[in-house]
Amino acid sequence: MVAFFRCLLLAALCAASPALAQATRTWVSGTGDDANPCSRTAPCKTFAGAVSKTAAGGAIDVLDPGNFGPVTLTKSITIDGGVGGKVLALGGSGIHVSAGSQDVVVLRRLSLSGSGTTPGTTGIVFTSGKALQVEHTQIQGFQLDGVRFTPAAGGQLFLEDVVVTGNGEAGVRVGSASGVASAFVSHSALTGNRRGLWLGAGAVATVNALTASGNTEAGIWARTEQGGTARLNVERARLTHNGVGLHAASVGTGSQTLVRLSKTAVDANGLATTRLVGTGTVLSFGDNRMEGGSSSACPAGAVSLEDVALPGLARGALFAPVELSVLGALGTVTTSVSSALPRGFRLEGGVLSGTPEEGGEYSFTVTATDGNGCTASRELTLSVACPAMSLGPTTLAAGTTGQAYSQTPFVHEGGTGVSTFAIAGKLPRGLELRDGVLVGMPTQPGAFAFTLTATDGGRCSASRSYTLDIARAADFQQASLQLGASANPMHAGDAVSLTARVVGGQGEPSGTVTFYSGTQVLEVVTVKSREATLSLSKLAPGTYTLSAAYSGDARFGGVDAAPVTLEVLPAKSPGSSDDGEGCGCGQSGGPGSALLMLLVLGLGLRRRSAPRPG
Repeated sequence: MVAFFRCLLLAALCAASPALAQATRTWVSGTGDDANPCSRTAPCKTFAGAVSKTAAGGAIDVLDPGNFGPVTLTKSITIDGGVGGKVLALGGSGIHVSAGSQDVVVLRRLSLSGSGTTPGTTGIVFTSGKALQVEHTQIQGFQLDGVRFTPAAGGQLFLEDVVVTGNGEAGVRVGSASGVASAFVSHSALTGNRRGLWLGAGAVATVNALTASGNTEAGIWARTEQGGTARLNVERARLTHNGVGLHAASVGTGSQTLVRLSKTAVDANGLATTRLVGTGTVLSFGDNRMEGGSSSACPAGAVSLEDVALPGLARGALFAPVELSVLGALGTVTTSVSSALPRGFRLEGGVLSGTPEEGGEYSFTVTATDGNGCTASRELTLSVACPAMSLGPTTLAAGTTGQAYSQTPFVHEGGTGVSTFAIAGKLPRGLELRDGVLVGMPTQPGAFAFTLTATDGGRCSASRSYTLDIARAADFQQASLQLGASANPMHAGDAVSLTARVVGGQGEPSGTVTFYSGTQVLEVVTVKSREATLSLSKLAPGTYTLSAAYSGDARFGGVDAAPVTLEVLPAKSPGSSDDGEGCGCGQSGGPGSALLMLLVLGLGLRRRSAPRPG
């Protein structure tokens, strides 16, 4: 008997199970109830209520106009909005597809809106599944994207007769983190968004009969970074009244963005027909209408570099990359820079980046050339601030004439690498700056003011003003220096000797004399018997200002000679001399003697023919 009742209970459960099965077709209505079985005669009220009662691969139909609310789809299904199926999304997405790898979702004849007191975020979000097909649908008013098709593992998107308008970011966004997101967009319009069609890494898209207009930044926006790839084929499209018609950017190692255009009109866009960044490429089949676009003729203004300001930064700080956008270009753009950039900073693939290791102001010109050979240039300035640094010591030790000067090395505090030192001003004669140290023996008393500048390996400098006092030693003798030339004027090709003589003081001076022509050092000659002599030859015709400086020694002060102006005449002609022999008068039978004989005969004839007085 017990076994009999068990069989009856099992039979009753089996008989009841068909009532719990999901239907392959369900309905929703504005007057329905989600407690209903979602049949045509007992429809549900929302898509969310109907989807749980619809079998995988089944369909949900709308019986009459109404708002059927947001829904999440995790299986193959079709939603047909019929004559008035709407989804009003407040504070979230309208339809979220998170389905299996083989699932296909079809959305047909729907109207999705994110407008409201709490705006919706995204119209349709597709994160996983095999394919999404959207037909005869309007999507508008979302904070972010109208359609976001970004499955991590890839998938396929089909848009037919879809209008996406008034969204805060993209009308349609396509990309995949690790797979290929294929998109096919036909007979659709993307208007009034920030960007119409937005392609990222992993996107492979084909567009046919698309209108992208009134999008504030770009009608089509394609961008990849660091190894990402994106490809787009455009056939019979109209890109008009956008910020730019088409933006193609490819930055970073291994990235590639390629757009091909055929039978496409790109006109009346606010900034330019195209904007290319890095190695982003736009190829034309030659049958497009590109208002203001570049061509092989390269008319003036066809291509330009978009204005950009480079932010200042500190030396050693990471520079936030700045992309140089080229407007109106076709093909692939190459860029070059006119002058050296700071070490560690670079222009690569149309992007300025790096960590500058040198300070200072850098002005340079960037030139961009597109695939048609059209060029554009822009001057830029980069300011790299140096760290705080200073020079030590703060004061210098005094010195005495005729005695070796002793001073600790200058120290460039806060500098990096090897610093170089330079002096503006005058040191006492006999002293010099060598590798950041004052060395030598001063031979000139007095107070000497100068400014020392130290520049480190990163081109950053520190300066300090000093006064060096040199006392006169008890046995110090002040002499003078006289400079003379062996011939003045002289002829080119002749030799001349310059002699500098130390005059005054007791004893025999030593040291050297440096001879100058203008500011050019001719030679340094050791003083012997108070004189130093320099021989010059092969001077070209002209006027030379010659001078000399005596170094001084332990007892004699250094001194400059008064300059001498040397006049060099043109070289003598062959056979000429300064004694008049060149005229030929001293040559027997020469033309001079014949002329003299004729003159004497003429005078004699005049005397014989002259009348005598009285």
